Parts: sequence; C-alpha cells; structure tokens
Amino acid sequence: MRFLLCLCVTVLFAGSAMAHPHVWVDSQYRVKVDQESINTLEATWSLDLFTSTSLIAEYDVDSDGELKGQEKLDMIEVLKSFDKYGYFIKMKQDGVDLVQKSVRIIDVRIRDQILWIRLGIDLPAPVNLETSTLSLAFGDDELYFAMEPLEEGLVRLSGALSEICTPIEREATETSVAVWVDLTCEP
Repeated sequence: MRFLLCLCVTVLFAGSAMAHPHVWVDSQYRVKVDQESINTLEATWSLDLFTSTSLIAEYDVDSDGELKGQEKLDMIEVLKSFDKYGYFIKMKQDGVDLVQKSVRIIDVRIRDQILWIRLGIDLPAPVNLETSTLSLAFGDDELYFAMEPLEEGLVRLSGALSEICTPIEREATETSVAVWVDLTCEP
C-alpha cells in the first residue's frame, strides 16, 4: 500500500510538470464467444519492468519470485484501488459509452520478473455481437498510465463462434487511448 500511495503522490505532482506516462501497461481484452451474446469478458495487464520490480520488492516478502497466500491477497488489495478509475476500461456499445457492472481481480502473478494481472469484467447487460458493435479500449485520463495493447493485439478471441467475429482496430481520437477495437460477429 505504501508503494501505491507513493506512486500516486509522485504521479500527481509530477504530472502537472511533465505530461508523459509514468507507468507503462501492456493490456489486452480476452473475449470468449460461445454464443451471440456476451455478458462477461476478461482483461490482462502486464506492468513495465520498473513498476513490476518495485511492487515485487514490496509484496514478495519471501523473495521467491511468486506471490502466494498473504502476499497475493495484499497485492490484490492494493490493485483494488484502481476500481475508482474503472481499471482504465473504456467500452462503447454502438457508439454509446458502456460502463461495466463490476470488475474483479481474478489473478496476479509474476512471470519473467513482470507483474501480470487478470481482470474479470461483468457487462451491465448482455451484448449481442450479431446486432451490436462492442468497442473496447483502455485509457487513463488522470494518473499518467500508458495503456498500450499487447503486441498480438488489443482483443483476443476464443470460443465456438470466435471465427465468425471480426475485431477491427481503429485510431483513437482521445489522447489517453492508444487504439479502439470494434467487435462484431456475423449472423
């Protein structure tokens, strides 16, 4: 908790002097399409090496390169502070802002000295991908986090109907958003 508080204070004061990101996050949505309507999806984040190293040093108290037991619970508790920022999730249904019903931290782990976070996202109502376009992005408007898509793309599809679905990347007009992906499925 001390690290996050220090990070936030540093970012808030440094932010007014310098308008560039202080934390880099590679992010991706994972959408499982087994039927035309979806009501949940997942997201993954991998934090930059500096931020990962700092958090790991603080929370991996036995220095074994893993977050287990209380270490994992403490890390999850710290990450819950991003709830007030909506975990930087940006969604639209047919061009209209869509606010997630809830977000939960499914897992947090260390892989190759990088902190990986997996989020579960509940939509406010099912979205029919055959009749609607679900637009997805990540963006931070306040804390100077750079939310960049993973190299393989912002959206990863799986499930029985994933082959009839098309994620189309488009440029973002917002400064805080790297790209948007519009997702639809053919009837």
